[in-house]
Amino acid sequence: MLCTNCFNSKYQTTTISKEVVINGRPQIIQDLECEKCPDCGDIIFTHPQSLALDKKRINLEFSSKPILTPQQLKLLRKILDMSLEEICDLLHIGQNSYGRWERGEVAITPSMNLLVHQFIERFPEARVNLIETEMRAEIEKAKVRYLSASVSLGEFVRSVLQTARILTDVACSRLGIELRELERIENNDLPPESIPVGVSANLLKFFQLTMDNLRQLFDNTLKIQNVKSRVSFMHARTPHSGEKAESVYARSMNKILEKYVIEETPESLPFVDPEYLKKVNACLQQEGVSGRL
Repeated sequence: MLCTNCFNSKYQTTTISKEVVINGRPQIIQDLECEKCPDCGDIIFTHPQSLALDKKRINLEFSSKPILTPQQLKLLRKILDMSLEEICDLLHIGQNSYGRWERGEVAITPSMNLLVHQFIERFPEARVNLIETEMRAEIEKAKVRYLSASVSLGEFVRSVLQTARILTDVACSRLGIELRELERIENNDLPPESIPVGVSANLLKFFQLTMDNLRQLFDNTLKIQNVKSRVSFMHARTPHSGEKAESVYARSMNKILEKYVIEETPESLPFVDPEYLKKVNACLQQEGVSGRL
């Protein structure tokens, strides 16, 4: 067939590598058969060659999506606040199938896995809590915004989780703690050295911090705790009673102290124990992670 671009030579069958975009990311398809003009380099695809390209593209799309776990499928419904019936109606699948996936009785098929992934991508909160690359990207953006010389660990954790729209259940699972412990970290109630070494290592990994970042966050937390120990009374309006009121009060008081420490506290205050930081670093090295991620 004569080249339709230069009209000098006939196309010749050859193989090339072609970049395609799969799920918003560039991918390379190798050994792709096509017709190429030896003079001008123009490339065309015959109908069978186009079909072969489509097949390889689809295979890449299927393989690029990690298989969703039963826990992720349960979490998806929680994020979207949907019943089993509601999510199955939207996906046009049977309730028995989704229920078996959630219970781990059968693995989700590749085709249905791709369908659910495409469904997830329509909801930002679902994407950030279920897709690792999305979560890391949102954490990195929030980290740049909130990581400063004066921010405490509690303020940093609280702000990043809220801005990145990461659920507390997901954060607790990644950090290896219960919700109550997360709340105490957010309110700067835990002295840094009382946080289990493994949890501090998880904090560093999850929030993509360096050891210097972690030390600075801990030092600022100690400043707040130093002031808190000298506060005899503070009024914080709470429209609730009981356990919820205590939680609201603790959060309100912590925010007031964070503001006060930034503006009023001198630099000559206790610093986190260097030996504790060495233990955190040793924990990271045992896991094959450096102190700078």
